[in-house]
Amino acid sequence: MTINQIQDEIIADFSLLDDWMDRYEMIIEMGNELDPMPESEKTPQHLIEGCQSRVWISGELDADNRLQLQADSDAVIVKGIIAMLLKVLSG
Repeated sequence: MTINQIQDEIIADFSLLDDWMDRYEMIIEMGNELDPMPESEKTPQHLIEGCQSRVWISGELDADNRLQLQADSDAVIVKGIIAMLLKVLSG
């Protein structure tokens, strides 16, 4: 699946919801479904500076030379936004 197709899928999912609270709930659910980031990766090197929330992101290339990302946040909404970012860009 291409980046554009994944983005379109996310947009389509959100367009089904009219209520902002339902959209927030969907974002939170996406964050809750995010694979846990190992504590060993939550280092100052992976911490995003300037965020009000604590956000960590790390990545590596897999055997097929594709970027695989991991991320986490201490804020539920931010974690959901991170989940969308990883869905679009990881792999």
